[in-house]
Amino acid sequence: MYNNDESVYALLPPQEIVPHRPPMHRSKHDGRVNPDGFSMGVPKRGKATFGPAHGQAKPDPNHFVKKHSGEPILPDPRMPSQTKPKIKAPLPSKNQVPIMGLVSAKNYVTANAVENILAQPKKGPEPPVNPMNKPGFAKVPKYLKTVKAKIENEKAIVQEFHQRMEMEHTHNNVRQMEDRERQELISQLKAKWQVVNEGYQKLSFTLDTPAKKTRKERYEADLVQIEKDIETLSRRVVLVAEDEYY
Repeated sequence: MYNNDESVYALLPPQEIVPHRPPMHRSKHDGRVNPDGFSMGVPKRGKATFGPAHGQAKPDPNHFVKKHSGEPILPDPRMPSQTKPKIKAPLPSKNQVPIMGLVSAKNYVTANAVENILAQPKKGPEPPVNPMNKPGFAKVPKYLKTVKAKIENEKAIVQEFHQRMEMEHTHNNVRQMEDRERQELISQLKAKWQVVNEGYQKLSFTLDTPAKKTRKERYEADLVQIEKDIETLSRRVVLVAEDEYY
């Protein structure tokens, strides 16, 4: 590749080119024209740029701030167009003569006695209310019962949903138990619980042998399991998984 720096002509200094200078601009308008003579001209204002002219800022002893010269000038007072209404009755004039010689036939002693006899006795201060005598003392408020029932219902719905999902994942043949069948199972479980409870009540108080301890533990486990089964069947929806036999 050819390089210009290796040429002999590169050793010669370049020729200096002097740019052509255009002629100086000359305006066709005279700059000494007074701007006041034009419609678009604006007369020069005093103190507009560098303050007053030299010698004009000298203080004048005859012009100074006098007393009350800065206060606003108020108009002359006039009669109000609307007067303020009078609240109290006017005082009687000095020429007004009161009515004299008025006598009442009322017996103030008898009237005072009758008024005091017929007067109702004044009520004293009410005694403080004992909080233990209130109707709702030591009772669970209704709103707490409502909230508790709502929470239990939500728990039952969630538990039912988990049970359904678990049954669907583990078993393919899942059906909802009919209400008649569910009520029949609950009745049978209650009867069985009664029989087991009677046997549990007949046990002796002394557990001196291992057989008695084992029998007592078996009765207690059966009672707990039966109660748990009754609680499960008491739900609104009970799912049953049916096993397939081949």
